[in-house]
Amino acid sequence: MGSTIFSRKRDLWGGAFIALCGALTILEATSYDIGELARMGPGYFPLMVGCFLVALGILIPLSPDPDEVQDELIEEKLPQPAQRDRVRGMACIAGGIALFIILGSSVGFLPATFALVFVSALGDTSNSVKSATILALAMTAFGAVVFSWALQLQFPMLRWG
Repeated sequence: MGSTIFSRKRDLWGGAFIALCGALTILEATSYDIGELARMGPGYFPLMVGCFLVALGILIPLSPDPDEVQDELIEEKLPQPAQRDRVRGMACIAGGIALFIILGSSVGFLPATFALVFVSALGDTSNSVKSATILALAMTAFGAVVFSWALQLQFPMLRWG
């Protein structure tokens, strides 16, 4: 019981701190030109990040108690991934992000997005190479439509040389 109270208090203080950081980000972002969705100014992205942080700070104390969730998982006897599988997942996600950064600047958005999704999907042991490829192709096509056509992002889709 004592650890539950401490956990809830920690969630409350953590959420308050994150919401405060978000509010300060919003305050600072308003000193820049915000612009609009079609023509974003330098303050637009920090404003959105600040709003996200405030919302997250509000939601954290409302989240279920981790000890209760863990007890429910133990009662349901859900399989827990082995340490090796968790490390594999983290390494694949980090590797996918690194590949996106490297490939995005050298060969463009499409190959970078494919590499990001493909490598990250391989972090889940239940995914096969075939399913990771299908997911990567679908997300690359979706990303091209959203970021190139809908948002008109100034990021080259393919770059040679």
